[in-house]
Amino acid sequence: MQAVWIIRTSTADEQAGRRGVLVFAAGWAGSDELVRHLVRPNDGWDLLCLFDYRTQPSETEKEELINLLRPYRQRRLAAWSFGVWAAERIFGGVSAATTEEEGRFWDEALAIGGTPAPIDDLYGIPRRAFDVTVRSIGGTGTGKFLERMCGTPDVLREYYRHRSTRPLEEIYDELVALRRQAEAAETGGGGPAKGFWTEAIVGGRDAIFPPANLERYWSEAGVTVVRYPEMPHYPFGEPALCARMIR
Repeated sequence: MQAVWIIRTSTADEQAGRRGVLVFAAGWAGSDELVRHLVRPNDGWDLLCLFDYRTQPSETEKEELINLLRPYRQRRLAAWSFGVWAAERIFGGVSAATTEEEGRFWDEALAIGGTPAPIDDLYGIPRRAFDVTVRSIGGTGTGKFLERMCGTPDVLREYYRHRSTRPLEEIYDELVALRRQAEAAETGGGGPAKGFWTEAIVGGRDAIFPPANLERYWSEAGVTVVRYPEMPHYPFGEPALCARMIR
């Protein structure tokens, strides 16, 4: 995993004086380039982007990351697509580690267009569809996937304004690694876990994660669902959602 600070104050006292920190867990093939436009220095938020899940951080690395975030007055987590699965793997134990005096570690944990069961016929991307995607990207690249992800030419143009520039070989390796890691992490159909996420965003025109599967997972997990009927899988063409992350 890579962790890139886009905006960062240098001392704990400065961090405590900020409005807070937004941690964004990008989806597959993502990078910090996707979200650099979300927050400006004078907004009062520091911004950390997590991406590239070919490997997962060690327990020591997770604890070091959590300790970097503790001084902030507010801590918000926003995760998109496969980033929802990755964020829960990285931070899933942190809520239970807080004391009653501290309260929840995350003031808000927002899941956008994804679930912690990313390859699943009921709760995520159907397995056959995922396998077709792997073969397609391995053979002809990302063109068709990006069209499905964005839905319309206008949203595709918006994506290209902020697209990740990671090489194809690297993101293909990441896709294969995500499949291997997600399958290894399956717990045998225990159903959605409760208590970590505070809200889920579902796009009505999502052609990657079927909206019905997203709705099913989050309703069973007891998480509030906010629907954007016209939103495709790519969420950053939705101004209201972008503003919502740092309101």
